[in-house]
Amino acid sequence: MIKQIENYLYLISEEINSYLINEFEISEDNFSDYSTFDFINFHLINKYIFDDKQKPDLFINLPKDGYRNNLFSSIFHSLIFIKLFQNYFNYEKKTPNLNKGDLIYCKFQNKKRVCEIKSVSQVNTKINLKFPGKNEYIKNFNLKGRNYTKINPNLSNGRNTGRNIDDYAQFLLENFDTNFPFITDFKNRTLVIADKKFFNEGRHLPIRYTNRNGNVRNDLPFFNYLVECCNTFNTAQKYLFDSDQYFDEIIIIGDSKYLQNFDSILHEAKYQGKVKNIILIGTEKPNTPNEFIEWLWSNFEVKISNNETPNLPEKVCLINDALHSKLIELKEEIGKIKTESEVSLHFMLKYTNFYFRIILVNSNISKGIFQEYIDRLDSFFKSEKFENELNTLFYDKNIYSSELIEEYIARVFAKFTELSQIIESDNLKWEYIKQQASIERNLFLLTEKKNYDVISNQLKREKIFNLKLISDKRIDNEKEYLDKWLNSSKNTKNTKIIIPYLNSIELFNKTKSIQGACEVLCYENIDEISYENVANNYHKEENHRLNHQDRLKFVRTDFHFVNEIRKRELDDIFKFDLENEKFQNNPYDSIDLPKEKVVYQINFDDDSYDRFDSTKGVFLVENKELIKTSIGEIYDGAVIRFYQNTSPKEFKRILKIFDTDNLLKTFDLYSESWKSTLKKLSLKFGSCEELYKKLFNEKYKINYNTFRLYFDDNSQTRFPRIKTLEVIKGFCEKNNLTDELIVKEFERFILYSKKDHSIRQQAGKILGNDLLDYVASSKTEISDSLKKISDGILDKLTETIHEKTVVKKTIIEDE
Repeated sequence: MIKQIENYLYLISEEINSYLINEFEISEDNFSDYSTFDFINFHLINKYIFDDKQKPDLFINLPKDGYRNNLFSSIFHSLIFIKLFQNYFNYEKKTPNLNKGDLIYCKFQNKKRVCEIKSVSQVNTKINLKFPGKNEYIKNFNLKGRNYTKINPNLSNGRNTGRNIDDYAQFLLENFDTNFPFITDFKNRTLVIADKKFFNEGRHLPIRYTNRNGNVRNDLPFFNYLVECCNTFNTAQKYLFDSDQYFDEIIIIGDSKYLQNFDSILHEAKYQGKVKNIILIGTEKPNTPNEFIEWLWSNFEVKISNNETPNLPEKVCLINDALHSKLIELKEEIGKIKTESEVSLHFMLKYTNFYFRIILVNSNISKGIFQEYIDRLDSFFKSEKFENELNTLFYDKNIYSSELIEEYIARVFAKFTELSQIIESDNLKWEYIKQQASIERNLFLLTEKKNYDVISNQLKREKIFNLKLISDKRIDNEKEYLDKWLNSSKNTKNTKIIIPYLNSIELFNKTKSIQGACEVLCYENIDEISYENVANNYHKEENHRLNHQDRLKFVRTDFHFVNEIRKRELDDIFKFDLENEKFQNNPYDSIDLPKEKVVYQINFDDDSYDRFDSTKGVFLVENKELIKTSIGEIYDGAVIRFYQNTSPKEFKRILKIFDTDNLLKTFDLYSESWKSTLKKLSLKFGSCEELYKKLFNEKYKINYNTFRLYFDDNSQTRFPRIKTLEVIKGFCEKNNLTDELIVKEFERFILYSKKDHSIRQQAGKILGNDLLDYVASSKTEISDSLKKISDGILDKLTETIHEKTVVKKTIIEDE
């Protein structure tokens, strides 16, 4: 695509150049300092302004990283140039009426000077120098026969006045010709709203910047100004409310200058007849029915037109025949099940993506991570949510045998286990990384935040010292992370960064800011498809911008690009919704990690045991080093450091920190209320089991053991799922229990359930992550959340950090 864009930019530049020379007799020498980007922007504004027909407004769209330092200066100079030209075409040479005290600009002793009218009579008009030099005394002399221009009579004798006037005259001479008039009164004018740096160019030109205080310069010769400039819409209203001020167009540069005020701009500027048209330059078009002609700059186009070379990642394909064959087997197994049952389980293929991005090898923790993923899959495939989804698929085909359904799932699950074994025993991506580390000096490796410590430990274990890690997200002040690295001096053309797996649009966009080489590792015909899907999506957006229909209103040249997409056997694995916002922000979550909880019982060497969610943060202690990981990824025999809640009182104090609305007691009331309602219903219908049968049906059902625990006074469940609450409410209504709180204030139940979960989740983060980091850093790395806790409570919480050896780790049903 890059070659096609380069050719396209050359052709439209030639077309624009021909247009300017033929239509306006403007020499290309006028644009010798312009980049192609500047030149095209000049043409867009020029073509739009000189179109005298009634027309929609104009929106010039820049990609989010499309702003360049030259944008403001090029738009500034282009606008001055265009508006002067427009005034030239509408300029009427008249002999102005002169009165005593008026100022004119005329030739005196072969040099243009500012002169003052000393007297006016029917016989002659006497003039003299307004600002004579130090030893320059001249008698009044006749104006007769002189070519002059009337200028602002309020002109002051400041130290810059004479120089400003001469500079303006020189600007006209250099950019036009000797016949171009010294215009000081402008009929065609523009109002601009932009950052102040837009106005830092050419202070001698007919452009005026009005700040918040409304100060006006009086060392320029103009009666009015070609361009009135403001840095906010509020400042611009001074001109829009002035009955004597009218403009051809209002130009607004930067999203922040127009997005919040666009309706007001339409009403106060255009609808009131103060301006004829609106030109917006920014990354986002306002949400409005107002019609715009659009020019959408593409990412590549902006870079190439600014003489920059787009720097895209290089795809490195690794051939893994065993992995490919096993994936084909998995797909074929799913195909056999479809033939046997007419039920398609192809959606399960997406959960294989975990194996393509993993680079952990040869350690107990890597085995723990693989096992944890298998456990999570197994738990997910046995979960109520998955069972309900799956049963619906089979029931639609009149298959009701639970044994048969379980058999199908077991056949698929067996292939996932075999995939784990292949990647564990022979990880080609890690082998490639090691090989590059042996030959590259300035090498970086991008890793997921949660695996940073594990990969760091793996590098030390394999004695790889010249490879530096970059986390995809910020961890702390010490560890390198991508956003910080991209803006640092380490991001140079001499570096290389390796990305083990790329399926994220957000990450792909960030790679364009990498100065040096960037390699994305792919298994051929496997996650190579994933990377190409993201790249093709990017090219698709580029192509859309370059082929937008409004372009033909400015240039005749078309852009042509055909992106051929290959069809491959494993395309089903990578059918991602790339346009989904959740995918773009967190692609891993929506692809390969089932959301169903996995709970483990951990037996320790001191004969104690506890139950933990698989995602609970812990530190693995290996060789006197702390490796940040989670309960799900630890193994039998591991020594772990973790928070264990032995002080409910302190935990409640932590909760109160996040309870900014003082709602915890209210939450407790509502949490007890729905359980109390269930107990009433249980008594009414004879037993917990009978109530369970009446409450739930085939469309929605929770596990009976989970339901039974709701009646336990020591139950840890604060609120059940929203769907379960809806079932209880509906059942109460059918059975005339309309006075129950869950019926009368159901919306509050939903709201409080979410808030209660959020508060406890934040508290859990402190105790499961922040507190561990604080202890591991010898109490130097303190998070913003921990800073809210008093020293006394923090000391007590620190005492709840334990170090124990895991004897046995057993997956149990989530209660």
